[in-house]
Amino acid sequence: MKTGAAEGLRHDTVLRRVPNLTARIGSDNCLRITWEGGEASCGPRALAVLEMFSQPRSVAEAFERFGVLSKGEQDWVDLTGSVLQLYKVGILQGELEPRLKRAPSGFDAPRIHIEMLNDRERTSGFLAAIRNAVRPGDIVVDIGTGTGVLAVAAARAGAKHVYAVEASGIADIAKMVFEANHVADRITLIEGWSTQIDLPERADVLVTEVIDDEPFSERILEIVLDARKRLLKPGARLVPGKVEAWTIPLTVPADRLREYTFTRGDLANWRSWYEIDFDPLEQISRERPASFYVSPADARDWKYLGPPVLLARVDLAVFADTSLAVDAVGMATTAGELDGLMIFSEVELSPGNRLSTQPGRASKNSSWSNRVHILPAPLSVKSGDSFAVNYRYRASGDGCDVRIEPIAR
Repeated sequence: MKTGAAEGLRHDTVLRRVPNLTARIGSDNCLRITWEGGEASCGPRALAVLEMFSQPRSVAEAFERFGVLSKGEQDWVDLTGSVLQLYKVGILQGELEPRLKRAPSGFDAPRIHIEMLNDRERTSGFLAAIRNAVRPGDIVVDIGTGTGVLAVAAARAGAKHVYAVEASGIADIAKMVFEANHVADRITLIEGWSTQIDLPERADVLVTEVIDDEPFSERILEIVLDARKRLLKPGARLVPGKVEAWTIPLTVPADRLREYTFTRGDLANWRSWYEIDFDPLEQISRERPASFYVSPADARDWKYLGPPVLLARVDLAVFADTSLAVDAVGMATTAGELDGLMIFSEVELSPGNRLSTQPGRASKNSSWSNRVHILPAPLSVKSGDSFAVNYRYRASGDGCDVRIEPIAR
């Protein structure tokens, strides 16, 4: 079979897909892929290509595997053609190309690491927990090492050896950080996803900071459960130990609401300005309620209608199910229009060492944001009114599906 469908790439070029992309399959079986670099529409075989290059792989090796996977000559053309297309748009990137050829994105980019390192409360909390958990002679695995700050802390705490796992291009920087801090002889960097690698020995301690703005959406449950089964010794110590998801009922500020919903005021204005009836757009806001992210500091003075409601508390050392289905009850203590729910996290790094993203408690420099779910229709509540919250988490590919449905009682 010919490989002309991917001309322009050398057979020894090593490619890897960019991190943090989202792929949606349409009714025509084609993929709509979005990532920080843009959006692209691809054929149905692009999904197999994305999976193939989830780890660095040469074009020659990929083509050899495609030869086994393909169903015929046309399927082979579709597969190799998808490689070329994904490379041209920047979804597949050459590992050996100059770093400036394409701007780094996702966890490759400096910005997210600058934010986390500037979040002194978050990083210092993790460092303190590592000093508490690691004992001299321990084997440690650090999943999602990023710049390597936590791996260095584990080595300094007395670890015999640290396996630092990182799937993004920031791994190159982590290596230099290890060398600059004179711990490179006790840290092995392993590039790839933790669920797809093996360690030469099982670890006594797991350290991981894969906690996203929405607590579980970076797949911490799937990652930790896999690590407990394959990478850790029985009874291994974990940092963090527990993760909680909470929600607060609120009235979304009018300016934020107008950014994400078709409000009646906007519809009236547009009708007046353009002499066109836009009332059908209001239905979109009800059928497809929006969500957005806000920093805890920016939301400190919003109108909250009741106390936080616990949605999920997960002990990472013992949980067995990576899906969550919770029905919780909250109560309003202030009258108002309940038109949004804010999700925030509480993380127990070690006993007595906790981090929170609740507005009013989080550091003003918190690198985390909180997700706000706008309700399909507002609820008018008064003090003493109760409401039900249905919280669902289910892993789906590289992302997650979270649905929250408040119901007046």
